[in-house]
Amino acid sequence: MRVLVFGAGVIGSVYAGKLLQAGHDVSLLARGQRLGELRSNGLILDDRGADGNRVALDVRYTGTPEGERYDLVLVAVRAEQLVDTLPVLAAMADGTDVLFFGNTAGRESEIIAALGDRVFFGFPAVGGTRTGPVVEYVMIGRQKTMLGEANGTITPRIRQIRAELNRAGFSTAISTDIAGWLLAHAAFVVPIAFALFRVGTDPARLAADRPVLRLMVRATRQGFAALRAGGNTEIPANLSALYRMPNVFVVSYWRRVFAGPRGELWFAAHTRAASDEMRLLVGGLLTAVHSSGRATPDLDLLTRELS
Repeated sequence: MRVLVFGAGVIGSVYAGKLLQAGHDVSLLARGQRLGELRSNGLILDDRGADGNRVALDVRYTGTPEGERYDLVLVAVRAEQLVDTLPVLAAMADGTDVLFFGNTAGRESEIIAALGDRVFFGFPAVGGTRTGPVVEYVMIGRQKTMLGEANGTITPRIRQIRAELNRAGFSTAISTDIAGWLLAHAAFVVPIAFALFRVGTDPARLAADRPVLRLMVRATRQGFAALRAGGNTEIPANLSALYRMPNVFVVSYWRRVFAGPRGELWFAAHTRAASDEMRLLVGGLLTAVHSSGRATPDLDLLTRELS
């Protein structure tokens, strides 16, 4: 399979590298300093998980997709960068399938209007940070790589991409309501990001700040309850189970996460690099939860003070 990965941050770099190692013909689209790093150093991935190792891969890189044909374009850019990608992708008029991979909650209709039915959506299961040419990452074991068609059908192309991602080492699942799944994910990640904003995006400070942790947990619980009241059935089972527990146990769980390396690699690094993206997610999330008629005072407080 010939793949163009559009975006060479942590997510794009890891998925490009794993697909390359699985035998696919992969090109990584980058710009500016990142393109120069790839030219000078290749793609350097440092796995910080239990089976961690560092590899340097000779990936094909490009600054433009013009004149090339691909089987799949995987778009791994932040939400505030989506608008800039649409004209470039629209110019690729060969019918290439385009997988938007990230926080597109509330933007799906706009993307489909620009690119048509060759678009589908998903979400990665990787966290990490990039320092110069080196991408340090962890696979998030509790989260699967998600895929879904906008209309909820399970098509041959989505089955094929799931199979290829599984073979590349990503545990992958298909949602029949990917827009609902992305909204549920926003209800989970927005309170974490805004709690981190309160402490300068320092996960150790958040671990030590029990009042902010408690506010974060209440905000997430209220967001999930409002989405359920509005008919959303896509809240992941592990998160549903966690937030059914008493607040004291949930706060204790997150205190341990933020006190350790997972706090930085899973959440803080991305929040720090993507503060504009996190703020963009708030509007669509609050519109959805408020339309349910359920009160979300702690979610409103947490996001209002810093948005």
